[in-house]
Amino acid sequence: MTDPIRTAARARVAATAGLTALLGYVLTLAPTVSLWDSGEFIAAAKDLGVPHPPGSPLFVLLAHTWAALLPFGAFAWRVNLFSAVAGAATVAFLALAFFEILRRRAAAAGAEAGAVAAALVAGFTLTHWQNSNETEVYSIATAMVGAVLWLALLWRGERDAAAAPGAPPRPDRSSRYLLLILYIFGLAVGDHLLTLLAGPAVVAFLWAEERRVSVEVAVVAAVWAVLVATGLGSAVLLLVAGAGLVVAFVVAARARRLDVAVVGTAVAALGVSTYLFLLVRSGQHPFLNEAQPDTWERLVAVIRRAQYPVRTPFDDPTIAHGATNPGRSLGMIWLQLQDYAQYFSWQWGAALPDVARGIVATVFASLGFFGSRAQWREDRSAWWLCFVLWLVSGIGLVAYMNFKPGASHAWAQYPDPADHEVRDRDYFFVLSFLVWGCWAGMQLARLAFRWWGRRGGWRVAGGFAAACALVPLALNWPTATRLGPDRTLARDAAWDLLNSVGPYGILVTYGDNDTFPLWYLQEVEGVRRDVTVVCLALANTDWYVRQLRDAPVRPFDEAPAPMVWRGRH
Repeated sequence: MTDPIRTAARARVAATAGLTALLGYVLTLAPTVSLWDSGEFIAAAKDLGVPHPPGSPLFVLLAHTWAALLPFGAFAWRVNLFSAVAGAATVAFLALAFFEILRRRAAAAGAEAGAVAAALVAGFTLTHWQNSNETEVYSIATAMVGAVLWLALLWRGERDAAAAPGAPPRPDRSSRYLLLILYIFGLAVGDHLLTLLAGPAVVAFLWAEERRVSVEVAVVAAVWAVLVATGLGSAVLLLVAGAGLVVAFVVAARARRLDVAVVGTAVAALGVSTYLFLLVRSGQHPFLNEAQPDTWERLVAVIRRAQYPVRTPFDDPTIAHGATNPGRSLGMIWLQLQDYAQYFSWQWGAALPDVARGIVATVFASLGFFGSRAQWREDRSAWWLCFVLWLVSGIGLVAYMNFKPGASHAWAQYPDPADHEVRDRDYFFVLSFLVWGCWAGMQLARLAFRWWGRRGGWRVAGGFAAACALVPLALNWPTATRLGPDRTLARDAAWDLLNSVGPYGILVTYGDNDTFPLWYLQEVEGVRRDVTVVCLALANTDWYVRQLRDAPVRPFDEAPAPMVWRGRH
């Protein structure tokens, strides 16, 4: 395949998969603020504020810029659309990545159809879809992971082309793809550490290609470890990772490629520099200024998430960390694995009754298994790239995150709501669902070409593969859509709460769902800014009490207020 033809094929698979996903996300897009973190992030984007630790400065800057440049739509809808575009970018990058994988063994038509099918099955998994039709940080994180996978495969393609027998002499420029990966990893620290879960997968891929501790393997692994330690704010991990970085520099120097180590470290540090935004902006005292990171000490505390209780992978998650914690039991691990299995079953047919959903989940589990097995046989290095990402972001996160039993599970064993997560945490495992979806979609295309390719030609086979790939779209739509009867619930409830108190009143709230939509209404739509919202979940922190004390009194706007409060101030 010549370069122009390959470029055209890449454009087709990216456009077909990405635009199809975008259409699905936009048609189910939240029209306004939704529950949980959406209200806080939209308010932060509007005013360049500081949301909850670790602050997500990259997301705030990107969302603010996007909403400022988009010339139409309400502000909340514009920021929601930003998530949709990022989610669609994830799908486009996955299509590009799997095209690079499949084109090494499959015919051109098969590679394109397989890549599109893989990306679409992944793109309409329930969790990724719901991350992409409301304001959240996760679709940006997954888009970065998709880009990293594609860049890793481009590194291999460039390296192979330079070393191919009979190829004209040319400089090996493959390292530039790895430098871009390290820059993305650095940027990811300012959005969500979910992206960094791709680090072990990239290292495994490089090792599978190099079969030795090359400069690429050493530098990517060491810089990734430093970024993880930085993102967690751990001095101990940073010390260990720093020692690894020194070793990587030695390896690079001995190979006379010290420039790769120096530039790789520099671009990663440049990516992390988005955190300086929090230091500067917090000192300007925006309305939303959580944990107030206006000094280096407070900024480190935000990065370390010092505001939240400690929970290690060895604790019983239902009991506070400390000497009296009995430790994580096998029974708890079994419940956590059941939660993951439940979240997995939701991805493929969430709108179906339990039995039917289980059957569909079994089908896609089987397709993913056989797709993975086929990839193992055909492209061992790419299999390691996908498998390690799936393992780390799935079972690996079950082990590391050590969640309490899910919000919809294990109530017989744990009847106290305090012993459960406040909501189901499926969004943490989204990368593992995306990888499995790609394996399943790739296998669907393989079966389509096996069954229909000889009978009806590649066009019939490709159409059949695309139709099968859209099964999750049909079976998840009623659950994934944000346009149901409750589409304006968060905003309506917040409006009612703010207007339930008189001019210059005080409204006491408890947690995310009764607080964040209020912040959104006050800061984005300007509703009842005279009301002081006191969140009890934050009232035990010194920075929040200080902000309540020092906050200026904002005037009561009588015109849009309910009739009962007019003339009462």
